Amino acid sequence: MQDLLAKFSSQLLTNPYPAYHVIRKLDPVHWSESWQSWFVSRYEDVASLMKDNRLSVSQVGKFSHRLEGEGEMDEARAQLAKIEVWLASFLLFTDPPAHTRLRGLISKAFTPRSVELLAPVVQERVDRLLEPLQTGQVVDLMEQLAVPLPVMTIADFLGSRPQDYRELAGWSHDLASFLGDEYLSPQSVARSLGSLEGMAGYFQSLMEERRRKPEEDLMSRLLQAQHEGSTLKESEILSMCILLFGAGHDTTTNFIANGLLALLQHPSESSKLVQQPELLDRVVEEVLRFDSPSLIAVRSVLQELEVGGKTLLPGDSVNLCMGAANRDPGQFPDPDKFRVERQNGNHIPFGKGIHFCVGSFLARLEARTVFATFLRKWPNSRLAAPPERIPTLAFRRLKHLKVELLA
Repeated sequence: MQDLLAKFSSQLLTNPYPAYHVIRKLDPVHWSESWQSWFVSRYEDVASLMKDNRLSVSQVGKFSHRLEGEGEMDEARAQLAKIEVWLASFLLFTDPPAHTRLRGLISKAFTPRSVELLAPVVQERVDRLLEPLQTGQVVDLMEQLAVPLPVMTIADFLGSRPQDYRELAGWSHDLASFLGDEYLSPQSVARSLGSLEGMAGYFQSLMEERRRKPEEDLMSRLLQAQHEGSTLKESEILSMCILLFGAGHDTTTNFIANGLLALLQHPSESSKLVQQPELLDRVVEEVLRFDSPSLIAVRSVLQELEVGGKTLLPGDSVNLCMGAANRDPGQFPDPDKFRVERQNGNHIPFGKGIHFCVGSFLARLEARTVFATFLRKWPNSRLAAPPERIPTLAFRRLKHLKVELLA
């Protein structure tokens, strides 16, 4: 069969959903020569493989096959090897039993009850970000709201200094681009390593401060953490902070921005939320289904298995496409329609099983607060310019979201 990922490569970067439908219909478990990976797009397959212990995450943090272009390739490969050593320590790329121990040490900080205690703080921060804006004004909601809110929230949660959030956000964005880009140049590798080392140095300094003077933040708790007699190593704390900051910032920014865009593009649906505030939780879930902040989760095959009539062999790379699964008509009626009253159809925005996103409750709290507050203040707002997407395969990112604020 033709390489469908190569055929639809440009569409997959900016508007992937029509391509997902074609790929799912023609070959739902598709081998792509260009990706050197399986691409799984049917809901039942993605949901099942998310929980299958015959797949591994610890083998997927290898990126040398993405490196191309001109420049100092030997130096780039050496820099890439340093990045891969870091990634191997991330919870995202760790299998049990190490994953079980590390997740157990941080999971209590992210329970729904713990996160809900932050609701007044998040509301105050949203109000403060929106306070300078005036009805009739044209603003970029990425710059004014969707980027700064998650950065401030996760930075405060970890214990970093408020004035440092812009520098941290830049480093985090570089790391997310590294993980999501189809190809890597020597220049992008060098930039990503610099950002990774910048974050490591920053959190190392913060760790030393918290050793001297503990506070009520996650860094202090990580330094004191114990779970069934196990403690975190210093290198594990650094990796945890880098990952939590990156995921808590970049993914939540995508979530908020995609939700605001969906509400602006579907005024009849957003008006239902204005009239029925009790629909808010359903709206949050429909945003996650309709335009997932993360589109793909990568795995590596440990043991031979059969999926959709195809044989996956040990060592094969597998891309589990959450974005395609969440638009599967076999699971969600009229999947391309945004419906705020839709009942939760067990969508997959944050993964499933042991790798379910630990920060999902915090992301939902931030998005819920933004949607409710924005529509309460400016229910008739409209797009002032076409939304600009950042081309990437793994994430749904907006560059700009320019909106005219109308009450």
